[in-house]
Amino acid sequence: MAKKLVGVIDIGSVTARLKIFEINSKGKPKVVEAVRKIISVGTKSYGTGVIDPEQLDEICDCLNHFRNKLNEYQVEKTFCIATSAFRDAGNRDVVIEQIRIRTGFLIEVLDNSMERFYQNIAVREIMPEFPELINEGTMILDIGASSLQVTVYDKSDFIFSQNMVLGSLRIYEMLSDLQNRTTHYEDVLQEFIAQDLEDYHLVEPKGITYRSIIAFGGELGYFKLLSGSDPNRSCTMTKAEFLKVYEYLIKTRPSDLTLNDKIPSYIAPILLPVALIIKNMLEYVGLETIYLPHVSLSDGIILYYCDKMSGGRKLSSRMEDDLIRSARNVAKRYKSNKKHIDFVEKACCELFDASAKLNGMTSRDRLLLRLSAILHECGKFVHATGHNDAAYSLIRYTELIGLDSDELETIALVVRLYPKQNPYENYYYQSLPAAKKVIVSKLTAILRIADAMDSSHKQKVKDMTVTLYPDRLHISCDVVADMSFEEWSFEHRSGLFEEVIGIKPQIRFRRQL
Repeated sequence: MAKKLVGVIDIGSVTARLKIFEINSKGKPKVVEAVRKIISVGTKSYGTGVIDPEQLDEICDCLNHFRNKLNEYQVEKTFCIATSAFRDAGNRDVVIEQIRIRTGFLIEVLDNSMERFYQNIAVREIMPEFPELINEGTMILDIGASSLQVTVYDKSDFIFSQNMVLGSLRIYEMLSDLQNRTTHYEDVLQEFIAQDLEDYHLVEPKGITYRSIIAFGGELGYFKLLSGSDPNRSCTMTKAEFLKVYEYLIKTRPSDLTLNDKIPSYIAPILLPVALIIKNMLEYVGLETIYLPHVSLSDGIILYYCDKMSGGRKLSSRMEDDLIRSARNVAKRYKSNKKHIDFVEKACCELFDASAKLNGMTSRDRLLLRLSAILHECGKFVHATGHNDAAYSLIRYTELIGLDSDELETIALVVRLYPKQNPYENYYYQSLPAAKKVIVSKLTAILRIADAMDSSHKQKVKDMTVTLYPDRLHISCDVVADMSFEEWSFEHRSGLFEEVIGIKPQIRFRRQL
């Protein structure tokens, strides 16, 4: 594979970054140029809810500067992404179009879930000690400008992830007017942060003994700088070293940080909220060391790109596996019947694979089907009879790291529609664009008959073979009990499959002696 130059532009809330990567013949990326520019997008948009013309000019000037650098290197491909400042702006679509006209860049606004997905990739792939650390309880703090994402690993498995509106810039914007009204600003900050962290502790997984804590985010390079470390390298910091920086931030005004420590004026006021978040979590887990990897969103994007390209460097682990584990933890939280959902998930996969030549769907669609199967009964935690409608709301407000909002909506709709006799008449279905109607219909059809095969929730089917014939999809099952209920349910639910996949499903039972 020939060498290739790829650029990644990350428009954050207070900083815009350009990284130019050279992908070598083995598909491994290396940074050849990194440029950053302080911008003021988040400092205003979080308060006003819009990106104003002055900020738009600033972004366009910055992107045109980046364009010159990309042209200088003759970069072949460029990703241009934006995060929370754009995500939360009411006029983002208009701004994105203006930027496209004025700079030629088409900005992709990442959902919070996808932003954290790429960040997690960067940490996993760049930290050599990461696989060893997650053998035991590990807490990861992804501290952004608008929110805090806490992710938990244990026994090498992804356990849990939760987002909180505790971003450094958002906290500063909300409480900045208090600085001139109180002499104990840090105490007010502490109370504000502690309140949200208490809510997190109510929903976090219990019984985990934490052995490691990892923190990263755009401002943490300045913590390394203040502690005497290289801000552009990964490091570990003892609790004592961290508290020394924390105490310095408490007694030093932001203007003095800018004057004496060369910290940009937009950054200086938001360092104390970051320090308080880390201090609270360090005290909670009771550890004496914190890992501060030098990673960025751009690193995660380029690593994922290399993983997907032909001949590129593959990721050390399948991120889809984390999604599956995350969904199973959600199902467990809502007391779903594990044996039933395991059966339905397995049946969905076999039906999908056997009908692959006809269903026209992708491996990503197969993943969405598996997630739908795992989550299809979580609504029973709320309401036994209208569980599918309850599940729709629960899933839409559940964050699965690695799914964008459109994919999460697809799963929620499939779970909502699968018990319906005629999903075509559903309001939510009718409001979908044509292409999405097709995908939702196909996934719903497969989930319907997979669920029907275990209608009694007794797992009477012990073995199953699915074979595609020219005139039918034949499902042969070895069973250990009477299947009259399941057979009746299958007959009533198989019509949609024939309509949307284009072949009649036929089921046969063979009683084991």
